[in-house]
Amino acid sequence: MRLKSILVKLAAIAVSVVLTILLLELASFAVLSVHYKNVVSPRERFRKDNNNTFISWMAAGRDCGYIDTLFPHPYLGFVHHDNPPCGTPGINNIGLFGRNYPSEKTPGKFVILLTGGSVAAQFGYFHNQSPSYLEQILNRDYVSPKGGEFQVLNGGDGAWKQPQQAILFLLYSDAVDGVVTLDGFNEHYMLGVGSRFELPANNFLDVNPLATGDFGTVAINWIWGNIHRYVERNPILSRSNSLYLILKVTGPDARGEVAGAGNRHTSIQSIFALPQDWDAKKRLDWSLRQYQKYILSMESIAHEEGVLSAYFVQPAPAIGKPLTDEEKQVVGDLSYGDAYRQMTDSLLDLRRRNVHVVSLLDIFQNSHESLYADPIHMKWDNNQENAGYKMMAEKMAPMLAEAWHLKPRNAR
Repeated sequence: MRLKSILVKLAAIAVSVVLTILLLELASFAVLSVHYKNVVSPRERFRKDNNNTFISWMAAGRDCGYIDTLFPHPYLGFVHHDNPPCGTPGINNIGLFGRNYPSEKTPGKFVILLTGGSVAAQFGYFHNQSPSYLEQILNRDYVSPKGGEFQVLNGGDGAWKQPQQAILFLLYSDAVDGVVTLDGFNEHYMLGVGSRFELPANNFLDVNPLATGDFGTVAINWIWGNIHRYVERNPILSRSNSLYLILKVTGPDARGEVAGAGNRHTSIQSIFALPQDWDAKKRLDWSLRQYQKYILSMESIAHEEGVLSAYFVQPAPAIGKPLTDEEKQVVGDLSYGDAYRQMTDSLLDLRRRNVHVVSLLDIFQNSHESLYADPIHMKWDNNQENAGYKMMAEKMAPMLAEAWHLKPRNAR
């Protein structure tokens, strides 16, 4: 009888636990559905939270997070490393992807610095052990001004925006023959906000944690990040609405651990704050001028160093492309279209000052295939080929040839 009584109690406890879990799951499901105004599975929510192919690619197949691949840089904010256990293969001598950077101009080779954010990093990255599409097409179709081959240095990284491109060019302008920027998407987030255009990305805070908190906060965030990664990858736990909700309400963003949080008199947010009495129009006009300023600064350096230059505004899914049903599921909010056009027009206005700015907003206007993999990056196929980036390179190469007066390789 005693054993039976124990079993009955254990069964009652088990039933209570199961019912509690079910009720918690139902309540969490209801809260999430109301908050996000949609009904999707927890796995789909995890996927959308991590809807950035650049970040996913950096941490793919390893028990390391994206933050574990970052390395502080005194002038560029952050780069990457190839140190165990979470190093990234293919990192060069300055912490970016691809071949090493030279310290002086390379005889016989026309070296182009391609710089920007994560799109530039992917666009300029070696694939299938081959040079970037842009480098291949330039060498296929044109003769370089130095007679030898073109070489494209990868000068982009995730979340980079101006002035990181300008700083990188300033550091290596004496070692390259050409500079090309491919940017705009990361910059558009800084248009008209309450912070200076130069406010660093969160990656800077990740590699400089004392800018926002103490070592205890760093340890808590590291533990939280590992738990989040484990739940997200677990085939059972990742299906739980309640665990997803708990992670959302206990994460760094929910806890308010952002630049300038707390009662700190000096913070990243305070350093890069704009005057509080500026209205929205003044903030917007000022930020557009800042973007222009950094391109003009690069142009001045290029002129001084005898470097050829071109500045490309990258395409974005909100403008120019007929999106497929597949793309509509991954590109996210497209309400930034008007602001992006205004930003592009502001940059194109620099052409009146003989600055070679080119808009790529319409290059996909006749493409009806799925090219975008997320809100800005292009999708790779199973053979590690990328139709979108290849199409961009095919468009950009002749534009560079025209701007730089390159001779066609098959010219008679």
